[in-house]
Amino acid sequence: MKHLLLILSFIVTLNFTGHAQADVGSITGIAEDLVKLKRFEEALEKYNEALDYLPSYAPAIDGKANLLIMLEDYKAAGKLIDDAIKKNSDYPHFYLTRGKILIHKDKYEDAIDDLNRALDLSKGSNDKLLENKIYVNRGAAYQKLLKYDAALSDYSKAIQLNDNNPNVFLYRGYLFYKTNEYEEALRDFNIVIEIDPENPFAYYNRGMIHLKQVKDAEACDDFHKACELGNTNACRMVITHCIKLKNQ
Repeated sequence: MKHLLLILSFIVTLNFTGHAQADVGSITGIAEDLVKLKRFEEALEKYNEALDYLPSYAPAIDGKANLLIMLEDYKAAGKLIDDAIKKNSDYPHFYLTRGKILIHKDKYEDAIDDLNRALDLSKGSNDKLLENKIYVNRGAAYQKLLKYDAALSDYSKAIQLNDNNPNVFLYRGYLFYKTNEYEEALRDFNIVIEIDPENPFAYYNRGMIHLKQVKDAEACDDFHKACELGNTNACRMVITHCIKLKNQ
């Protein structure tokens, strides 16, 4: 009888855990949808609700940390991920997220170490989207260190895994711009705009290339569009260059 009670208790525990993960997964999914809608405060509440329900649920921890990065609260994001890695050191997403935080903190070598760890842990998972994000961010870290060949290699690997991520084309386009390869840069910024027509950075950077090519009308069209989308550098270009040019 005692053994039967233990078995029944074990089955109940398994069922409860399964239901808890299903419920917390649904709550986390709602939080992710709210992030896409840019309803960040509501998303944060949902992530907190998920973690109140199941504090060890890795996707909710990682989702909340990435939301904190978007909110530029790097200190809170870093603490959350550091604590998570201590408890679950084999979850590759945590190292990817900490790598992003370290890039924002200008600690590029440390970021590369974490991104290498994320890549090692993701091998064999067949998670192409995860690997894509790792290569994009590691490429960005290499680019910040002026290691352009390594950055270009990572961007190319990222595109092979997923050619629908606008960030990789944005970063590679900026790399081409920095190395004066303007036609290649234009091609990448055009792809960004095709994938994400509301991306202000692509319009601004494309405008800067047009400026280099002495195509003032095209440049100002892009600066106006980027300014409308909230890019303050583009707004400054409209004031300092485009308005002055129009009044000549």
